[in-house]
Amino acid sequence: MNQAESQAIGEKFLELGFDVSYDKDLVELEEGTVIINSCTVTSEAERKIRQYIRKVKRNHPNIKVIVAGCGAYTMPQAFTEAGADLILGNHEKKHIQDYINEYGIKTDIDYWKKEDDPILVPKESYEGRTRVFFPVQEGCLNSCTYCRIVFARGRKINSIKKNEVIKIISGYIEKGFKEIVLTGINLSYYGFDNDENLEELIFLIEKEFCSSRVRIRLTSLYPDSVTNGIIDVLTTSSIFEHHIHYSLQHISDDVLKKMGRRYSASEFFRQAELLRSRDSHFSLTSDIIVGFPGETETDIYKLSEGIKSLDMLKVHVFRFSPRPQTLAASFSAQVLGEDKAERMRFIEKAAFQSREKYLQKLMGELSDVLVEKDAFSGTTGFGYDQYYVPHYISVSGKHENDFLKVRSISFDDKGVKSIVL
Repeated sequence: MNQAESQAIGEKFLELGFDVSYDKDLVELEEGTVIINSCTVTSEAERKIRQYIRKVKRNHPNIKVIVAGCGAYTMPQAFTEAGADLILGNHEKKHIQDYINEYGIKTDIDYWKKEDDPILVPKESYEGRTRVFFPVQEGCLNSCTYCRIVFARGRKINSIKKNEVIKIISGYIEKGFKEIVLTGINLSYYGFDNDENLEELIFLIEKEFCSSRVRIRLTSLYPDSVTNGIIDVLTTSSIFEHHIHYSLQHISDDVLKKMGRRYSASEFFRQAELLRSRDSHFSLTSDIIVGFPGETETDIYKLSEGIKSLDMLKVHVFRFSPRPQTLAASFSAQVLGEDKAERMRFIEKAAFQSREKYLQKLMGELSDVLVEKDAFSGTTGFGYDQYYVPHYISVSGKHENDFLKVRSISFDDKGVKSIVL
């Protein structure tokens, strides 16, 4: 979502005649403006932003620094103290051209009441990549006890109507993009503001573009939002990736309940079993939090065994980070830092074993890889297949943004090594 918004912001200034770069390396820049589209998911993200502001101000004193977005909205004073010249919240960010010459803190605490709050939709890909990120939704109605995003982004659901989504996707395809990633703050709530829903959107995209040589990917979904209809499309479609990235967070029901999640582990396992019964190679990736307050050794064991049993392509493991204003920050039985680190290593080991089991099943199989990078070092290209598996392809010549039929021959911790048929 942030990458899509950053691209859209850059496009605003290109249209106004500014020179724009997305490279944070400012070695040759003596004056100008740096815009940081900030995150507030973890304290580490905020620390890195403060560190970067100080670095810019130390090495380039004539450069103006603007911090916008979630972090700017939730902790504006901290970024001002680090040296930022202008702070813009999530509403102001969408009208950034009107604030570019101002200084100070400009964040409207009631921004979600604003009617002129359009979704920032980029026209091109972020940093010139072969895929384009397309935000179709904003806002979240959940009350997860650890999450700070709802304070920064608000609960107001804002969705792009499905017919307009089709027009925008058509425009991307006409420009030559072959991978389009649908994203949002919480895709599960797509259409809650206009009597549409995610399943209807997916059905319509499948109907309109099923004969196109294009790939559509969904960003993270909650298990309770994946309907049987969505499963039908994702397991049979020639354009949608046969892959779901689940915003799972844990497999222990006790922990899920404390997190404020609205699904059970058994619900997720049933869903995974159904997906694999339709397509045995269907890939699952997920986010997992370890060290949540009250998490026990039994919970961690359940999590480890569950991950290994699912043959997951990839698991992003995070240590719980208590965020200001959230309920979880005040929970008792907080897990010590060294215990979080140990649990993280334990779950990462399970994730590695799960990934190995999944990739082993692909050996000798055929895949359609969309090449992202042409051959480097003379003989190897890179891209992802229909299961979101990364492939290093033995190939020469120009194939960027082309689909290639390949056969998997081996794998390592980076991905699958393949040959072109």
